[in-house]
Amino acid sequence: MPSDMPPQEIMEFLLELGITVNDCHVMTNRKMGLPMPLFLISLPKNGANRDVYNITELCYMKIIVEILNKRYGPAQCFRCQGFFHSSKYCTRNPKCVKCGKPHFTKDCKKTRDTEATCCHCQDNHPANYSGCPKNPLNKPPLPPKVTFWEERTRKRKEMMEAEKLKSQASS
Repeated sequence: MPSDMPPQEIMEFLLELGITVNDCHVMTNRKMGLPMPLFLISLPKNGANRDVYNITELCYMKIIVEILNKRYGPAQCFRCQGFFHSSKYCTRNPKCVKCGKPHFTKDCKKTRDTEATCCHCQDNHPANYSGCPKNPLNKPPLPPKVTFWEERTRKRKEMMEAEKLKSQASS
């Protein structure tokens, strides 16, 4: 759909097809901030709205309806390749995603025929590879923390069981 199409018009056409819409807005390019020919439409969950995936034509144009892809794993900075933050406010020194050296990826001189080097583990893959052993997704979860009160209750139960066993043994 053209990016200058009013979202209200799309909502009206969908309503004519029996699909209720909560919200509709044009998606923008993150780098440039310009509108794209894509629209994000949120629908309430009901049986009639499942038919939205069967729509091939809307507003006299051919369209494709797709589910919004979710991102898996933690955010990774494009500047320093660190996890859990974005490059928008990053002040760390840059690291290249391809060769792991201290420069921006756009300034990298690495050719396609040379192997990539991870800046996290120095292995032969790019720093954004999801299978990297240093990626937080691949680390085992931390054991659950035991609070003071849980530990105290556990010790009390052990002491009471030990006293019970003593009294049974003496009688």
